[in-house]
Amino acid sequence: MTYREAVLQASQQATARGFESKRAEWLLTDLFEWSFTDYVMHMNEQIPDDKYALFQSAVQRMLKGEPIQYITGTQSFLGEKFQVDERCLIPRPETEEVFMHFQTHCKQNAVVADIGTGSGILAVMLKLLRPDLEVYATDLYDGPLEIAQQNAKAHHTNVTFLKGNALEPIVERNIRLDGLISNPPYIDFAEAADMTETVLDFEPHQALFADNQGLAVYIAIIEQLPFVMNEKSLVVFEIGYEQGTVLKAIIEDKYPHLNVEVIADINNNDRIVSFYWTSK
Repeated sequence: MTYREAVLQASQQATARGFESKRAEWLLTDLFEWSFTDYVMHMNEQIPDDKYALFQSAVQRMLKGEPIQYITGTQSFLGEKFQVDERCLIPRPETEEVFMHFQTHCKQNAVVADIGTGSGILAVMLKLLRPDLEVYATDLYDGPLEIAQQNAKAHHTNVTFLKGNALEPIVERNIRLDGLISNPPYIDFAEAADMTETVLDFEPHQALFADNQGLAVYIAIIEQLPFVMNEKSLVVFEIGYEQGTVLKAIIEDKYPHLNVEVIADINNNDRIVSFYWTSK
């Protein structure tokens, strides 16, 4: 059997299960760390028995709905590969826009923190693209922190990881920040019925859902800002597309002197809440 025939067979199985047929091609290229060009070059070659067995095992997991990123153990972010598994959320393409907004507007030699780091991708990418930054990253759970530390080591970056809820580890250590970025869990539990089984069955719920209509973690961070932020420091949140107006109102109600901006992503959905912190 050729690589092309193996992909065609898996594509037909995926379609029969209601999945995109292209998933089979994505699975094969990611599994063997090929580009699409590599696949085109090798597609008519006979697939070795060991590679066919590996691909078939991966296909069976795919047909059960498991995300390709968990099957292959990797996810790309701004051209860099990171380890991911079921202990952490799979980063979405929209998060790249949030990240670029933050790192572009962050001042030189700043002390910054990624709150709710998950796989550590934001923190590690910050250090990769901005070596001048001193980077902290927090998470409430051991599993994501282990993955994040592995990603930092694999990319030879110096990030300080701290365990704790929201800003508590930063507050406890009297760290003052010049920048804060956070992509926290922000989905309302009521929205679970509208989500795909692939997400609900495999991705960690603690990284997806939050109380108070998905706003609980934002509110916890907002409450603690005076204890950690330096004057004129940047705060950036990734948000759900319906949360911009509500979150802006919450921030401005508590801190009326702040000028809060809601920014849409490439699909014209509200994706970023951004402001510069001042105490008055």
